[in-house]
Amino acid sequence: MDKLKRNRKLIFLPLYALIILAIVFFMHSYTSTDAEKQFLTPTFDDAAGWDIYQIDNGKKSTVSVQELYDSPSGNTYYLSQKLDKAFEKDGYTVLELDGTTWQTSVFLDGKLLYTIDPALDNRIGHIKFPKSYSGVPGMGEYVRLTLPPNYGGKILTIALSFNSAAEYRSLPMVRMSSEAIASQQLVSDANRLAMPAAIYMFTALLLLGLFFFNLYHGNKAAAVLLLTAASFMQALRILLNFEFRFYSHYSLNFIPADLLIPMACALPMVYMLFQMKRWKKWYTPFISIPFGLTVILHIAARFPSLAFISAYSYDALLYIPLLGLCLFSVLEWKDNNKVYRLFTPILYIVIAGILLTYACMLLSGSNSILVSILKNPFVQLYEALQYSGSILLMLAGGISCFMSVKQTADMQSELSILSARNQLMQENIQSIQESNTEIAKMRHDMLRHLHTLLDMSREGEKQQVENYLAALTKETETILPMRVCEHFVINAIITRALAKVKKEHIQMDFHLEVPADLSITDNDLCTLLTNMLDNAIEAVNPIIETEKRRIELTMHVRGCYLFIETVNSYKGNIQIDKESGLLLSEKGAGHGYGMKAMSDIAKKYMSKLQIKLEHDTVIVRTALLMPTKKKN
Repeated sequence: MDKLKRNRKLIFLPLYALIILAIVFFMHSYTSTDAEKQFLTPTFDDAAGWDIYQIDNGKKSTVSVQELYDSPSGNTYYLSQKLDKAFEKDGYTVLELDGTTWQTSVFLDGKLLYTIDPALDNRIGHIKFPKSYSGVPGMGEYVRLTLPPNYGGKILTIALSFNSAAEYRSLPMVRMSSEAIASQQLVSDANRLAMPAAIYMFTALLLLGLFFFNLYHGNKAAAVLLLTAASFMQALRILLNFEFRFYSHYSLNFIPADLLIPMACALPMVYMLFQMKRWKKWYTPFISIPFGLTVILHIAARFPSLAFISAYSYDALLYIPLLGLCLFSVLEWKDNNKVYRLFTPILYIVIAGILLTYACMLLSGSNSILVSILKNPFVQLYEALQYSGSILLMLAGGISCFMSVKQTADMQSELSILSARNQLMQENIQSIQESNTEIAKMRHDMLRHLHTLLDMSREGEKQQVENYLAALTKETETILPMRVCEHFVINAIITRALAKVKKEHIQMDFHLEVPADLSITDNDLCTLLTNMLDNAIEAVNPIIETEKRRIELTMHVRGCYLFIETVNSYKGNIQIDKESGLLLSEKGAGHGYGMKAMSDIAKKYMSKLQIKLEHDTVIVRTALLMPTKKKN
């Protein structure tokens, strides 16, 4: 139960993840549409209803899809199909042909609807496409034509010939569409590309701001710039796809696009390398050698004499540092590396989630991109590196932000402690000044007191001498001691408490055996001892009887333990929580944090805060296990 209470704040982590997922699903709804084009493209397994043939000297000969794909340049082929009336009924009014690698002419019931070249003899069976035609540079010919009314039931014939100037070949793409469908798909396609690019660019700016924030506070976290560069490269990669997809003006054509994915994948791993401590020198060759070879081979492939290198999947070398990161992250986690205590569990949760999703997709017969990547990690190499880089960027960036926030919070906590210590010092100085003033006054009056006592002694007034000495002793006891122990913080806290109990007319006794140096942090000592004494003073205050207004403090070192105990009387109804064993605050909800802070510090030093109620007396004690080295 206590463990659950201590970790209840961890609920914010899955809550944050759920909020992110909700936003992702919400934004994803703008990247897809139910409006679908009707694909009539022939495939090797299905001719999609097309009658494929050649006409030579008026003689028609059937051609297979494979023969069409392997056709030599300049040969004219025909695809004929009767258009379904349901297409027109469902609102499909536009015919789309992707002619990047094909020259085309289109006929409906033998009537010409479109031709790539009006100078041709555009009659079915007589078309001869020129071999020299190359289409629009870098794009080819993309055809969109509106079909005439009542096209349903008529014969659509497409004459086509392979364009030898193209660098690659594909089967002719044929789609039925409409302006509404095209507009919706254009918007969803643009969103699908632009939204991730905007997110990556925003992430890059956020990480850059994080770098300057750390730099402003004196922390030169230059490794964050690696994540900034990785995020920026991911954005550029998507923007390049955007330009290719929408035939933009290629404003990014100076970017070495083939290096973007490997760099975006490798840079987060380099960032995690810089976060390692013990195993950094072991992981360095795992990432430097493959990454270096990848960059060198990319550069070498740009030279014409070495262009053949690009035919090899040398970027697969990056799988080596990916596997190495999985291994060394566990070793760093075992060595209590703070960064890897966060990174390693999340990394393996993500890996487990991916494998579980993969298994479910296999069982359901899905052919998603994830299944393709895991089945063929070398065929789907760039997709694998792309997603790996994105996952590592999100994990490393999230942990970097978390560590920066935590560091800022620790700095604020440190400033609060320093402020408390400064307050203690001021109160201690004030107590010392009061003690000095009273001592100086007593020193001034000492000669008069001694003469008075001497006169009483000569006259034989023994009882009066004793009474006078008793009065002087009582007056001396009211002077606050300036030093009660060698430890500066403990001395300041106790002298502060003595000044406070003096004003409240509470008798405080202390038994201290504390050295000047303790391996327990000053922050923890200040929090624990201040709360113990303040609680004791607060409990004694309601008591009217003078003889019961007492507090006893004991501190001593035995072996490697620091024993601390306060014993004080109390008045009222004090209750102990059965689950936590701590005192319940009478002030109600919103209070009792001091008691919890004391308990947490005791647990931090392998101890427990013990509280007992005995005969109107509260006993609070603990024995802190002192570390062998002083904590920072």
